[in-house]
Amino acid sequence: MADAKLCAEVFEIFDSGEQKGRGLRASKSLTPGDKVLESTPLVYVLCNSVRGLCCDFCFAKSEDLQRCSKCKFARYCNRECQKSAWKDHKTECELTLNISPNIPTDLVRLMARITQQEQSAKPSVSSVGSVYSSLVFHSDKFDDQRKEAFSAILVALKLFLGEGDFHKYSDDHLFALFGKISCNSFTICDAELQPLGVGIYEIPSLLNHSCAPNCVAVFNGTKLLIHATENIKQGDELTISYTELLCPSYQRKEDLKSRYSFDCHCVKCNSPLEEDGLMLSLQCSNSHCNGALPRDLAALFAGGGFAACNTCGKQASNKAMVTKAEGNISKSEEALKEIKALEKTDDYNSILDLAENVLDEQRCFFHKLNYSRIGILDKAMDACINLEFWDRALAFGLQTMDAYKLYYPRNHPSVGIQLFRIGKLQVYLDKLKDGFQSLLQAEAILKVTHGNHPLVQELREMIGQTLEELREEQNRKVQGMELI
Repeated sequence: MADAKLCAEVFEIFDSGEQKGRGLRASKSLTPGDKVLESTPLVYVLCNSVRGLCCDFCFAKSEDLQRCSKCKFARYCNRECQKSAWKDHKTECELTLNISPNIPTDLVRLMARITQQEQSAKPSVSSVGSVYSSLVFHSDKFDDQRKEAFSAILVALKLFLGEGDFHKYSDDHLFALFGKISCNSFTICDAELQPLGVGIYEIPSLLNHSCAPNCVAVFNGTKLLIHATENIKQGDELTISYTELLCPSYQRKEDLKSRYSFDCHCVKCNSPLEEDGLMLSLQCSNSHCNGALPRDLAALFAGGGFAACNTCGKQASNKAMVTKAEGNISKSEEALKEIKALEKTDDYNSILDLAENVLDEQRCFFHKLNYSRIGILDKAMDACINLEFWDRALAFGLQTMDAYKLYYPRNHPSVGIQLFRIGKLQVYLDKLKDGFQSLLQAEAILKVTHGNHPLVQELREMIGQTLEELREEQNRKVQGMELI
């Protein structure tokens, strides 16, 4: 059973209303960086996409993982991790062997682990089943597409569990389990917010969503940590974001509706016009102006165009611009899908070529704050880092920072981690002063979002090393002047 360190002095569970159900609210005033809770998962699995790169038990990255000698599927850091994992892996090991060479999906493995936990739970102990039964799931809000996805999962789960175990559960029970995983699971990420696995956490699952959250969830291995990112008054609800925030409100709403079956009415979604307009903005056609032509959100879904430039006031030629904008947005979306497929094969040269071609087409059209451009820049930066093209990686990264700082909430881990990556590149390229400033900015954010996390310790060590290099550089300059 997971151990959630629930502290009544920090938060309490409350009923936040019919639409949102139970939630957490502050039992006292909190300031940015205060730890709200930490929790280990009830159940979790490593994603197949990182299998062979990370330990199945602790999720640590290693180039020397040891395979399970029986199923050859699971991999571990060492005997200690393998031994610790055996309780969950024992049954899974046999099931995996039975369907080899087929590989169960992440969701099938997670559902199988939960069913095994339910079977092995002792009635006299606080039941695992009672924890899962308390998770929120609105079956009436699942559309036909989600129901079709469940049907496909059911076929795969039957193959994995085998006839005997599969028929111990009704379709209704498995459908409820599928729904509860969909609505309550967390994507477990590494220090740079890249997905490693998926898990269910008992108390954190009660945190409701906001696109303007006052808390953030980060991971240290499989342990989930929640920190306050804003000043929070006693009695205020504690919220996190369930979705990517660097996209327009209508996309966030669509994502939340399709994945979690609710409509978001947070403060950011109820008054989105100015920010959304900039996220979809074009570069002013005045060659002497760096201003943006914001999208007219009030008329967006009726084929509306763009407002006048927010700097020089030049009007947009709306009809032509709408057609061109929609074409470029579609190209960006298609490129991101293609890049995602290429990432599975580590084809970073092709990713970079594709990203640079799209960016060239966008350069004189999309404004630097357009979210589609930022998405492509991120992919180009990642590809350059993997190809060790450090100068180009830095150039792409620097172009993202204005949008990151504008669209993400203050003290958001994505901003801190991007600054950390940029700072490391600057230091490596001997841009010590710039790197030092980037690292200090990163530390100011990450100490709030991550607390005493190994990532923050690594960052502080790099700040110290860079400061020492700057001092040595200054000493060399002084000594050189004395020789003149």
